[in-house]
Amino acid sequence: MNNEPVAWIDPKELDMAVSTSVTKNKQFDTDIPLYTYEQITASGFLNASKPIYPAKTLTDEETLNLWWDLDHTKDEDDVILTFAKIILKEG
Repeated sequence: MNNEPVAWIDPKELDMAVSTSVTKNKQFDTDIPLYTYEQITASGFLNASKPIYPAKTLTDEETLNLWWDLDHTKDEDDVILTFAKIILKEG
């Protein structure tokens, strides 16, 4: 079975009712890979109705770099929530 993406989508397209920018080849670093239903495994991806991207882990160094790149002058809750969103996106 081929585990390569069949297409790519710009993440901004996910907020639209109809997507118009699905491409065969990755164009930007932020593009999300798309897979066919047959590529979904029982141990892997559970929701076939949304674009599927493989899980990635971050090293301790990558996590710390993301943390220290934040603007820590903001409200503590805002910093924590922003960090969590970044970790989910990067990971």
